[in-house]
Amino acid sequence: MKRIVKDFIKLWQLFAAFMSDFRYYVGNSVTFDGNTRDKTLARIMLVMHALEKGMSFTDSAREFGGDKAKALARLLRKYIGQYGVDDTSIVALNVLSEYLKNEHSTKNEAIRESIKALLAEHSAHIHAGMAGTKSVAEPPAFDKNALEQFFSSRSSVRYFSDAPVSDEELRWALHIASLTPTACNRQTSRVHVYRDREQMQAIINNQLGNQNWCDNARTLFVITANQSYFGGVFERSQALIDGGLYAMNFMHGLHMNHVATCFKMYARKPSIDREFRRLASIPENEVPVVLILAGHYKKASIQSPKSVRIPLGI
Repeated sequence: MKRIVKDFIKLWQLFAAFMSDFRYYVGNSVTFDGNTRDKTLARIMLVMHALEKGMSFTDSAREFGGDKAKALARLLRKYIGQYGVDDTSIVALNVLSEYLKNEHSTKNEAIRESIKALLAEHSAHIHAGMAGTKSVAEPPAFDKNALEQFFSSRSSVRYFSDAPVSDEELRWALHIASLTPTACNRQTSRVHVYRDREQMQAIINNQLGNQNWCDNARTLFVITANQSYFGGVFERSQALIDGGLYAMNFMHGLHMNHVATCFKMYARKPSIDREFRRLASIPENEVPVVLILAGHYKKASIQSPKSVRIPLGI
């Protein structure tokens, strides 16, 4: 009887978590109604990526992209009118500029004139070569031994020195992470940085405690992905995938500067998630992916689990 009760409780917890995820996805997915800034940006990024892909198909001689270019111009007018010009809208304007130059772009004069009028309004932001396509060739030979040494030299570290992680080291890690491939180049991952010890302690306590090691970290990073950039049945898990890839590269960016790190799995129980967002000031439409504890190495070596890596996957 006790076993039946325990199994029922587990099933109920699983159902409650499922319903919480379902409500969250419906509320924040770009698929559903809502004209938030992020959802509009998501639509802009999807369309401009489609146009750039079309421009890269040099073997095709057919006209392409008329409806998409028209949609992008409409989205940009709406977005700029509400939020002003920012980095993303500048790139999108330059995508439209390069599209009009393409010999296989739409011949519909109404669409072309509408786009030209938009570009004329923002001519100061049009720069040759900013968007469109680029030449890609096989890269030069890499020092495989040096790269293998770099990747294998990284281990999870749970004891840190008192030296803080500098802003310069953080900027480098952000630069490396920005090179991460993302679904349709949507670039949805975000990094939240915490250095205040009291706030870090509150966040760690929320995440099932520190297991006697989290207190040693000098900095806590929370990697999230913006759910408002994803939609549809096939993208319901994409935020976690993109965020996971980004977190890995961010961690390697820290490792390049000899900043030690350890991942802490995010606890997704709905009540814990709600309290976490309050403590960490995480926006509702961002999905927490993973926590990274970081700091500099101690002068003396420490003990760490061997964690043998087995090359599976084939």
